[in-house]
Amino acid sequence: MTTETSTPIATGTTAWQPKDGDQPNAQRILQGPGITLVRISFRQGQVLDEHRAPGPILISCVSGIIDLDVTSGATTQAHRLEPGTTIYISGGDPHRLVAREDAVVHVTLQRNVSTE
Repeated sequence: MTTETSTPIATGTTAWQPKDGDQPNAQRILQGPGITLVRISFRQGQVLDEHRAPGPILISCVSGIIDLDVTSGATTQAHRLEPGTTIYISGGDPHRLVAREDAVVHVTLQRNVSTE
């Protein structure tokens, strides 16, 4: 939940709020000039299919276990995200997330940032 103030602030950011089906539940929980924070709640087995962000992102595991594949150039690297793990992904790099157990991740997106 976002509280309206002159300074953007979000509460309940670690809450697990999944949805049924194959896809996780992604919710924008905070937005400020140049930055957005998204909480993604996964049920075990849910997949966020390969996609790209236009600018650099940070993915932080809040709870559970997530397998993350990141492709940079011709190389794909596999990472295991556990609580307290944060990874940087360059803008435009394809990535895919798979929940090995119920999980919550935070994705911090920079907006209006050149990837050159």
